[in-house]
Amino acid sequence: MQKLIILLCAFSLAAVLGCATSSDCPTYVTNPNCKLVSFKAGSEPEGYNGIKWETKLSTLTGMKHVRTDPTHGGIELYVRQGDTFKLGNGKHLMVEYGFWREKFYVALVTIKTREEMNALKDAVFKNFGEGAKPFVNRDEYLWVGKNVAMALHYDENLKFGTYYIRSELMAKKMAQK
Repeated sequence: MQKLIILLCAFSLAAVLGCATSSDCPTYVTNPNCKLVSFKAGSEPEGYNGIKWETKLSTLTGMKHVRTDPTHGGIELYVRQGDTFKLGNGKHLMVEYGFWREKFYVALVTIKTREEMNALKDAVFKNFGEGAKPFVNRDEYLWVGKNVAMALHYDENLKFGTYYIRSELMAKKMAQK
């Protein structure tokens, strides 16, 4: 039994040390110059693509369920027929709309390439201003407004990124439940 415990401890230590030295496990360096950033004047969203925060799903048409995120007891994600995020380069990305307890909470766009990230970043910065950059070596930007939080990030290792806008009022309600 003692040999088994020693073997398990050695394996755990090797796994931790292996990840710590692997390029697949990046270490992010905090940006000491990072300041909290809100949206440029007059641009804080009251919703997304004409859907206001907390709109009941049952009042919308053309919504198709695509998946359920298990967090907060389940956030139901939908796409809206014919609705995309159009990048400056002409490419269209799918938009997912998240509903918590039947109320609109978050809009989400996923990206898979550096080109998509650059085009998305240009569009978002143009509409909302430049976001806060909390890490010097991570392509991540944050905006925190009075009622809305927004984030854009891209992971070069995973070739995956997200852009989301969410209702902070809904997030507070979700945290209380």
